[in-house]
Amino acid sequence: MDTTAWIVTLIGLAAMAWVVWYFWLSEPKRQPATQPEKTAMKTQETFQIEGMSCQHCVHAVTSALKKLPGVEVQSVEIGRATVAYDPAQVSRDQLKAAIEAEGYTVVS
Repeated sequence: MDTTAWIVTLIGLAAMAWVVWYFWLSEPKRQPATQPEKTAMKTQETFQIEGMSCQHCVHAVTSALKKLPGVEVQSVEIGRATVAYDPAQVSRDQLKAAIEAEGYTVVS
């Protein structure tokens, strides 16, 4: 076999290996059926935040909010954070305090 045939063969084998991996091996494993979890009533809140200017600020606010129990961080961007939280586990004041502990000011 000449060099061109070897290259074509190797490319074909690589393509077949990728197809097998993509469609068979990377398929998510199916989870057994379980009873649905009881979910608590969540409250959604958007905070307007002053003092954020970069992605480090976004990460700091995200990390601070994720540490609180019952909080689901929906989005954090420069100047704003939206969370869903369980009022039975954490209060709005606690959320505000966590943001302000990172050095930012919650405006609303």
